[in-house]
Amino acid sequence: MTTTRELLRRRSNTLTLVPIDDRPGKLFEGLEHCRSVIFRARVGSVNGSRTVSASKYQRWPTAARDSLFARLELAETTGETIYPQRFAKFANQLQSSIFVKVKVNSDQTIGSALARNRSDRFVFHQEAMQYWVKAAIGLPHYVRDGEVGAPAHGRYLSFQNPEHTEVAYALLNSSLFYCYFVAFGDCFHLSHELVSNFPVPSAVLDDDDLSTLGGWLMEDLNDNAGEETIRTRDGHTITYAEFYGWKSKRIIDDIDRALAEHYGFTDEELDFIINYDIKYRTGVEQSRL
Repeated sequence: MTTTRELLRRRSNTLTLVPIDDRPGKLFEGLEHCRSVIFRARVGSVNGSRTVSASKYQRWPTAARDSLFARLELAETTGETIYPQRFAKFANQLQSSIFVKVKVNSDQTIGSALARNRSDRFVFHQEAMQYWVKAAIGLPHYVRDGEVGAPAHGRYLSFQNPEHTEVAYALLNSSLFYCYFVAFGDCFHLSHELVSNFPVPSAVLDDDDLSTLGGWLMEDLNDNAGEETIRTRDGHTITYAEFYGWKSKRIIDDIDRALAEHYGFTDEELDFIINYDIKYRTGVEQSRL
């Protein structure tokens, strides 16, 4: 969509975007997996100033349809941005400031720490996600027709320094990374590009507390995991571990607190990150959301 975005920018002095999910409420009833973006553009002189504003990724119950647009809050993309060519889905200016700090306070990316070849210690994550990253240190439990293997559509992350494995796992499961995924991704596919381009300060990967938290998180997720068995349309029987990220939210919050020190977040910014999309991620009603 790069060409389309460039055209919209070039032809518009003011451009506003409203990205909308199809869960739980749908903008277009009857269409599945139809994530929509509404564009509003104002064309002016070629030499005029250009601004791009967007709302957060709209998730809403069907009962809220009548007030959906009246409650929109827009944020203008300003300052340093991780992906200048994309339209960031920021909930407000506070989230915009968070990712300015993520970029300016980092001197490398996750990708720069990756090894070229897969090692015995790795982080495995699946491409499809919604409210939580589907990741594990090593392979999660997965059996297809009686044979133990790797889940389909997964990616392996091995690091030049194997000691960085637990830290990277903690980072991928953080609410900060979830905010990043929603703001810059398509809100369904966790691509290798998104993972490898995430900015990190060097000190993050060498943080022993984050490494410990990553190990605790993996243990806690395993302790709380369920086992699901399905039969596919092709007749295959698959048994796999079902993880529940919300049950480990207290550890994830500690991970975000540790990351906040590295990125220089304020208390207000940290509170935004920890509670981002919490109503849909945990099912907890929050009056301010």
